[in-house]
Amino acid sequence: MLRSFARSFSNSTVRSNFAKTQLLGNVGNFEFRESAAGKKFVTYNLAVSHFDKESQSDVATWYRVVAFDTKQVENLEKNLRVGSKLLVNGRLQVEKYENRETGQPGTRVSIVQDSYDTVLWGKRPEGEASDSA
Repeated sequence: MLRSFARSFSNSTVRSNFAKTQLLGNVGNFEFRESAAGKKFVTYNLAVSHFDKESQSDVATWYRVVAFDTKQVENLEKNLRVGSKLLVNGRLQVEKYENRETGQPGTRVSIVQDSYDTVLWGKRPEGEASDSA
């Protein structure tokens, strides 16, 4: 006999469909851009490492992350550096695109950042001024 149940930890309704993810990794390349409407956003690659038993070494999987939240983008613009370790919460987004070189259609999955926490900022390039004087 099936019966309905109430979640004891939340008063919210149960969502039937969602695709959330949480990543902990190191920032690779990043680019700040503006949309056609003039809104700033950032795309960056995040390397998440895991130990591979077969090769007996760490292997990185790269994820493409996109952030649109104005305050998050402003903070990342001031502080983001290659090597920064971030904990990213986001949702999966599947995009179809056309390869510029071959004209062939393709599909890619991006993480649309909902929030992030900084675990460790990457090193400042030599000659870059520090905010703590």
